[in-house]
Amino acid sequence: MQALPDTLSIAQEIQLSVAPVFMLTAIAALLTLLFYRMSQTHDQIRALGELPEGEGTMAKPDKAASRVLAARVSRIQWAIRCNVTAAILICAVVVSIFISDYLVPDLSNLIAALFIAAMALLAAGFILLLRDVSKS
Repeated sequence: MQALPDTLSIAQEIQLSVAPVFMLTAIAALLTLLFYRMSQTHDQIRALGELPEGEGTMAKPDKAASRVLAARVSRIQWAIRCNVTAAILICAVVVSIFISDYLVPDLSNLIAALFIAAMALLAAGFILLLRDVSKS
């Protein structure tokens, strides 16, 4: 069993974990934007079914508009899934950085793989957001 790491080693681990924590902050801001867009879309869906056609009658929802809004909801949901999964992977990166100093000396391949997967999911979330913005 390896001896407990010294204070300098712990300080270095904290320094290594600062950048991923800033990424978590950025992901949180992106999730806020996505949830805002989702609530706007739900409001549009509700309003679509409540548009008055004439004297006290309700209009039939426009099928094309409903399909467009349903596709938008789907894109936003997938973007949210990608970003939440990326955030979980970033948390796993931070945990792995600290665990590597205590239990297993070489988790660098795991840390790299987790970080690459998180970045790929983050990029996918941005692409989905870009598609949503370009189609709205």
